Amino acid sequence: MKRFFLFVLTAGLAFPIVSCSQKKDTSQTVEPVVVETLISTTKSWNGDSFQYPKGSAQMTLQKIIAQPGFKTPLHFHPQPGIVYLIRGTLSCATSDGKSLVVGPGDSFASPQKTAHYCENTGKKEALIFVTSAGVEGKNITVSIK
Repeated sequence: MKRFFLFVLTAGLAFPIVSCSQKKDTSQTVEPVVVETLISTTKSWNGDSFQYPKGSAQMTLQKIIAQPGFKTPLHFHPQPGIVYLIRGTLSCATSDGKSLVVGPGDSFASPQKTAHYCENTGKKEALIFVTSAGVEGKNITVSIK
């Protein structure tokens, strides 16, 4: 009887430990890193080609939260920039009449030489990330009065 009790006790402890300690090898089923290029371009969405300004390079990443109805003033950028929309709806238009509407997950290169504006035309706040390859000490956005 003691041997049977010892067997049951040992089995009762050993089986749960063995079953919990077995590891599944996920390294062959899950990629360690996934890289997805969201945009790679030589021109902005309206056809402007890029020019890097002279001076000490300065990279900028901005997080912008725009409420429904928000509209930027008419402006231009003296450097190349890329926009990535996380959520919301963004409508942009240039001074020469071209337009663009983007939604969540869309990205685009911002016009550099052409005056433009963008606005949140959706019903929810927009979350936008903007990168700029500018010059130290210079504005990355220049308003047109």
